[in-house]
Amino acid sequence: MNLTSPLRLLTALALSASLVACDNTPPEIPLDEFPADPDLPPAVVELPTPPPASAFEIREYNDDGTLRIEGLISNRDRFLEEEVAVKGVITEIQGDCDPRRARQRGETCPEPHLFIRDDADDDRRLLVVGYTNDQRRQFRLNEGSEFLFGGTYTRMAEGFVSTEDGLLVLSSLDGEELPE
Repeated sequence: MNLTSPLRLLTALALSASLVACDNTPPEIPLDEFPADPDLPPAVVELPTPPPASAFEIREYNDDGTLRIEGLISNRDRFLEEEVAVKGVITEIQGDCDPRRARQRGETCPEPHLFIRDDADDDRRLLVVGYTNDQRRQFRLNEGSEFLFGGTYTRMAEGFVSTEDGLLVLSSLDGEELPE
């Protein structure tokens, strides 16, 4: 009995089946078979009004001439490693710690830092570093408070590496220099 002939037959069948399966052309449907119904009303599409072009503008400055966080971050290449003053609302404070209590527990306090936004519900936020917890209490830096933050806009500071948005190393608040 010759085994090569059944093997050849199976191979030929497999090849022909794979060629049929590879045909990816969709079946053609003549449009004449599915005419539009003239009794149907025309389609009505109601789209919302498009937003004005001003909705897509990134405002660099506030109405009072101060720099906005959105404007700073959107133009970071122009402002990076420069002294800037940006107005923002404190939305989150981290690293508030009593050093005496931390030492008693054998811990160290993390570096204090906070996040500011143009408005409390905005997406863009900026990390602010370079102050102490005593300065935070002295200047009454609390969540929801708005200040003019002055400092160096940079990518990193001692103990901090920022996101692509950069961070602000604080040197003044509302025009008043922070003590060293």
